[in-house]
Amino acid sequence: MIDALAPLRSSFGETIPPPAPEEPLLPRRAMWFFVVGPAVLAFLFDPHCLKEPGHMTRAMIAIEAFTVITGLGVHYGVEWLHRALRGRPWVARAVAGIVFVPAVVAVVGVPQLPLVMWVYPEAAGEEISILSRSVLIAFAYLALAGFIGRLQRRAVRERLRAHEERTFALESRLAALQSQMQPHFLFNSLNVCAGLVHTDPDLAEETVDRLAGFLRYALESSERRLVPLDEELDAITSYLEVQRQRFGERLRFAVSSDAHGWSVPPMLLQPLVENAVLHGIGGLERGGSVRVDARERGDSLVVVVEDDGVGPGASTHAGTGLGQRNVRERLRLMYGTRAHLGTGRTERGGYRCELVLPAGR
Repeated sequence: MIDALAPLRSSFGETIPPPAPEEPLLPRRAMWFFVVGPAVLAFLFDPHCLKEPGHMTRAMIAIEAFTVITGLGVHYGVEWLHRALRGRPWVARAVAGIVFVPAVVAVVGVPQLPLVMWVYPEAAGEEISILSRSVLIAFAYLALAGFIGRLQRRAVRERLRAHEERTFALESRLAALQSQMQPHFLFNSLNVCAGLVHTDPDLAEETVDRLAGFLRYALESSERRLVPLDEELDAITSYLEVQRQRFGERLRFAVSSDAHGWSVPPMLLQPLVENAVLHGIGGLERGGSVRVDARERGDSLVVVVEDDGVGPGASTHAGTGLGQRNVRERLRLMYGTRAHLGTGRTERGGYRCELVLPAGR
C-alpha cells in the first residue's frame, strides 16, 4: 500500500531543527577573557603603570602575550584533564585540578618570563609574584568559564529534550493517524456513511463531519505542544461517534468533564480510547460501554478511560501495549516523574486507565 503519510512525515521533519552539539566543559567563547582581560590585569603586575604612558604600553604588550599564551595552555590543559578523568569521583577530579593548574601555569609561564622582563624590565624581581597571580587568575577564569559552560550545557539539554519531545509527539500523532487511516477503518466508516445516505442522510452527513473533524484535529494539533482539554475531549467524542456508527448499539460511551482551564498534550487520550473500543469491547457480541471522565483532584488533572470489557470472571484485554507505552513515554518527556499512567483490570472485568497530570508544564 502506498504510504499516504510520507509527505506529511517529510514536512514534519523539516520543522524540527537538528539538535545542537554538546558544549565542552569550558566554552571557547570564554577565551576572549585572555584578550580583553590584560587591560585590567595589568594593574596586578604594576598598579602604578598608568603614571607613565610608556610603562602602560610596555606593560600591556607584556601582559597581553603572557596572558594569552598561558591562558590557552590552562584552557586546553583542563579540557584534556576533564576528558582523562571522566567518570572518576568529583573529589579526585577536584584534587587533580588544584594540582594540575599551577603546574600548567609554571610549565607554560616560566619560559615566557625572560621575554616579559625584556619588554617590561620594571617587573624584574617579580617573577614569583607574576606566576602566583597568574595561578589565581587561572582559577578565577576556570570558575567563570565553568559556570558559563554549565549554563550552556543546561540550555543544550533543554533544547535536546524539547527536540526529542516534539519528535516523539509528532511520531506518535502520525502513528495514531496512520492507525485510523488504515483501509479497514476508512472503508468501514465510509461504508457506514454510504449505507446511511439512503436511510438517514442527515446522520450520514453528521458521521462524515465527525470523521473529517477528528482527522483535521489530528493534523492541526500536531503543530501545538498543548491543547485545551475541551478540544481533546471533543476529538475523542468525534472518534467514538464514528466508531458507534460502525459497531451500532454494541458500543455505548460517555465523555464527561468538570475540569476547566486545563491543557493536555494533543492526541494523548486517543490510543487509550482506541484500545478500549477495539480490544475491550470490539470482539464481544453483546458489546459494551466506554467511559472517559476528566476531573480535578487537588492540583492535578485525573482522566479515566474505562471499559466494561468481557465481564466479571473472564480475562481482560491489554491490547498490544504499544498505545500505553506511547502515552507513558510522552508523559515522561513532558512532565518527568510528575505525571503517570496507571492501568489495570476493574472488579467488573473491564479495563481502566487513569492519567494523572500535574498543573502547569
